[in-house]
Amino acid sequence: MSDQERRESDPRAAELLARYTAAFGAHGGAVPVDKIATDLLGLRVVQAEQLGVSGLLVPGSRYVYLNAREARDSEGRRRFTLAHEIGHWVCQCDEGVSAPPEPILCRPADMAAGPDASLEHEANNFAASLLMPEAAIRAAAADGMDCGEAASWFSVSEIAMEWRYFNLQITDARPQRAESAHRPSETR
Repeated sequence: MSDQERRESDPRAAELLARYTAAFGAHGGAVPVDKIATDLLGLRVVQAEQLGVSGLLVPGSRYVYLNAREARDSEGRRRFTLAHEIGHWVCQCDEGVSAPPEPILCRPADMAAGPDASLEHEANNFAASLLMPEAAIRAAAADGMDCGEAASWFSVSEIAMEWRYFNLQITDARPQRAESAHRPSETR
């Protein structure tokens, strides 16, 4: 991604967070992604030990499956994966792009190329926008929070926050680690 290709915030994520706040009241600290999935959207979230992908959305039954091993390794990754699957729900299912009840798998090959790559990038951008709301991130940066402190405050991985700071042009320092939704130490 070049500097000209920095991703802007997805307004649908801000709208979803506003809907949650209107229905359940304001939240403090980290965005309540689990409650958004279950209480607001009516999705059922299950952690599965033998899941061969980071996450899986089954729109027809409203299930989100998360890789339990990855979830144990990193709470930030679990939260990003769940927000990513919510992104698929909001961006593809609610908007009629993909035909429920077909499962939406998130595989490394889908991120690299092919017809699903843009859907995966869209879900990643939605997840970043939901978990790290632009106004809150800009306020944190203005208060002097570096990426590590902000990542801890928002309960996301440090690499996810580094990409968010970069994409919002808070910093010009492009993250050194590869942008990938499928490497445990990175965005998801």
